[in-house]
Amino acid sequence: MRPGFGTCNVEARTAEPATRTRKDRLRKRVLATRMSLDRGPVKTAGQAILARVLSLEAYSRAKLVHTYVSSKENEVDTRALIGACLAHGKRVAVPVVMPGTKTLAHALIDGLDQLVVGPYGLAQPDPAVATWLPAEAQIDLVVVPGLAFDRRGQRIGWGGGYYDRFLAQVQAVKIGLCYNALVLNYIPDEPHDVPVDIVVAETAIYQEAVFKIPNGPSSGPSRARTSPRAPTRGGNPPGAAGHK
Repeated sequence: MRPGFGTCNVEARTAEPATRTRKDRLRKRVLATRMSLDRGPVKTAGQAILARVLSLEAYSRAKLVHTYVSSKENEVDTRALIGACLAHGKRVAVPVVMPGTKTLAHALIDGLDQLVVGPYGLAQPDPAVATWLPAEAQIDLVVVPGLAFDRRGQRIGWGGGYYDRFLAQVQAVKIGLCYNALVLNYIPDEPHDVPVDIVVAETAIYQEAVFKIPNGPSSGPSRARTSPRAPTRGGNPPGAAGHK
């Protein structure tokens, strides 16, 4: 055994539970903060966040946008964003929680009227009739949910790990939507956590200095490519464990 090898393992094993405990405590605090926000300012802030998202070059370039559907109280609204995407001729995909699994499937929608109430009270397409996103489709932009974000792009979610598994497999610009009151200086992160590239709040946009939205015509988020296979409707979703 190499000197120090056993000690390092012990430190690694104890560090992760400690970080998880800190995140669990922080999750309770930020959830309480979000629930305490007044509905009027929340609506105004959501409109300002939407305007900032629509001004991003990453949004302008995107042909296929994947976004959560706002369903929880005081969650940053994405329904207006979905409407804007469709009005701008973009394809929209949304997550679908499949019962009995810990993974997300992904379905295309062309209107909010295709949504029903799914697991955990989340709005999503009915899996029985959903138009599944082909596994080979290229997502350009992912709008990621979170209770809070920090300026590095780390986030506090609900703790289920659904989005970390999904984001680890998708090559796209990742955006977190967050109220000013819930943009934190620091959120402890674990090895499996996947940060977003950009955090959009009502009065500011935060992005890591190392992340640049390219300006060249051949760079930047990959454009959605025409799939050689038509989207499937209903039945088992392709690539339910994640997405390319």
